[in-house]
Amino acid sequence: MKKWLIVFISVSTIVATAIFQYQSILTNYAEFYTVNNATSGADAIVILSGGKATRIPHALNLFSEDYASRLLLTDEKKMNVRFAHLFATNEEIALAMIDELKLSVPIITVPSLKGGATSTFDEAYDLRKFSETAGFKRLILVTDAFHTRRAYHAFQTVFSGSEIHLEMSAAKNDIYNESNWWTSDQGISAYVLESIKYPVYLLSSRNATFIRND
Repeated sequence: MKKWLIVFISVSTIVATAIFQYQSILTNYAEFYTVNNATSGADAIVILSGGKATRIPHALNLFSEDYASRLLLTDEKKMNVRFAHLFATNEEIALAMIDELKLSVPIITVPSLKGGATSTFDEAYDLRKFSETAGFKRLILVTDAFHTRRAYHAFQTVFSGSEIHLEMSAAKNDIYNESNWWTSDQGISAYVLESIKYPVYLLSSRNATFIRND
C-alpha cells in the first residue's frame, strides 16, 4: 500500500473519530478544569470575586449544609470609582440573598492589601494574611467550575509554606456546564479563555497583571 494512502486513511480515521466523539472530547477537556474536593468542617467558606449570581448562592448552600460556620468575601478593585456607589457590592448582594433565604450567616469582607484585588493571585495574598491573623486551619474556596483549577493553583502557590489547608467547591450555573459549554457564547468564552489563562498562571508565581479578575 502506498504511503500517501496510509496517511490518508490515518488522517480520515482521526477526523471521523473527532466528529463522532466530539461531545466526549469537549466534555473531558472542560472536566480537566474542574476541582471539587470540599469537605465539611472548614473554618470558613471563601467566595472569590466575580460570578455573584453563581458563587454566592453556592456558598450559602454549603453554609446551610454545615461545611463551615462563616463566609468570607474577597475585595475586588472597583472598575469605575466615580460611579461605584451606584452598584451593589459583593457584600450587599450576599446580605440581600441571605435575607431572601431567611438565614443567619456571619459574613466578612477580607481587606485588600492593594486597594482591591485585580486577579486571583491578589485574592490569595489578601486571604493568606487575613487567615494567618485569624488562625484559620482549613478553608473552602468557592468559584465557578471553569475557574477552580486555576484558582486552586494560584492559592496553593501563595499559601505554600503555611499550615492552612485549601479545598475547592465548584459553583454551577443554569446556562452551561462541562457537558454542553460549547453550545453557548458564555460557555465558549469561559472555557476557551481558560486554555490561555491557566498556562499563564502555571508560569507565574505572582500576579499576572494582564489577567483580570474572573
